[in-house]
Amino acid sequence: MATVLDNCVSSESATTSVYRSAQPVVSFEEAEGLAEQFGSPLLVASRTALMRNYQAMRQALPGVEFFYAAKANPAEAILRPLYEAGCSVDVCSYGEMLAALKAGFTPDQMIHTHPCKTVQNLTSCYAEGLRWFTFDNANEIPKLARYAPDVNLLLRLAVSSTSSLINLSAKFGAAEPDAVPLMLEARAAGLTVKGMSFHVGSQCRSPEDFSAALSQARRIWDRAAAAGIELEVLDFGGGLPAPYRDSVLSLDVYCRSLSQSLDETFGDLPVRIIGEPGRGMCADTVSLITRVIGKSVRGGTTWYIIDDGLYGSFSGQMFDHVEYPLLARNAQDRPVFPCVVAGPTCDSSDVVTREQLLPDLEIGELLVVPTMGAYTCASASNFNGLDMARMIGIE
Repeated sequence: MATVLDNCVSSESATTSVYRSAQPVVSFEEAEGLAEQFGSPLLVASRTALMRNYQAMRQALPGVEFFYAAKANPAEAILRPLYEAGCSVDVCSYGEMLAALKAGFTPDQMIHTHPCKTVQNLTSCYAEGLRWFTFDNANEIPKLARYAPDVNLLLRLAVSSTSSLINLSAKFGAAEPDAVPLMLEARAAGLTVKGMSFHVGSQCRSPEDFSAALSQARRIWDRAAAAGIELEVLDFGGGLPAPYRDSVLSLDVYCRSLSQSLDETFGDLPVRIIGEPGRGMCADTVSLITRVIGKSVRGGTTWYIIDDGLYGSFSGQMFDHVEYPLLARNAQDRPVFPCVVAGPTCDSSDVVTREQLLPDLEIGELLVVPTMGAYTCASASNFNGLDMARMIGIE
């Protein structure tokens, strides 16, 4: 049976394969034991898998400081091992800051990356000692000048991407022509702009998109220098992809390509480089154990009801636009059939999949779902009064 974590640490060497596919962090035998002990639905976070990803990024991106994006999964089972490994953390709210503080992080290990903050968000984080913030528009400047005048600022840039699943510059980020004028306006208000940040978009499948964004950032950096603004920090955000029903480049291959782009664009400057991986760090380090609680035949198609769904851990299917692979015990040795798998709520739209082939499942049978660590429990709810999946950490 999988060992439930206390405070021990282990690591595993980074994979050197070109691609990585979705793999569960527990076997079916372990899943049965854990479900019997803790119930289901159950999210299982593997410290070994998390450290594997963290070390792979560190080795392939030497010199980069990593600030894990807590928005992807602020659970202590993710935050505490990363804190113990020496990682820093990216937060977007006071709630995320409190979760990070509870896991051991101190304010000097944090950066606040929400470009448009409420006054309460800003002042609460500032009062706790957080001193690195982000902005992307002129209306944020008076707010920062009034409530946090001595902070260090990063200007977030809008960048384009051709391979990202979600465009994160559609809502935030300063356009290239506006970047230096915004820095000058912030300086005129008495604020200190220390650097720039960007985000190529969520689930960015091609590292070449970083190359284009970094070239844009370098152009703006040089214009800022010509305007007398001395920048020190470049934050390339997140976007590193995770394997779902499709494989993606391994972290080693992906990050080495990114490292080359960083060298080509900023290698001649004494720049502090920051990365904010979220999904790429934690997604494939967590698996879901869920149980079949109902079964019926509707219009000739078998429907299975499981004890987790779109309002719970599968919320990423709605908000994050990803499709999760559902694994059944010994599926390779059993005939598989078209079916529908639906969640436990009374909402008819709570359907997990209509496309995957599965064996003839019995009520009470377990399914294991890999790559459930990012934007799953973080965006889940207890709609219908149903409990959200419990999360535990294993070695």
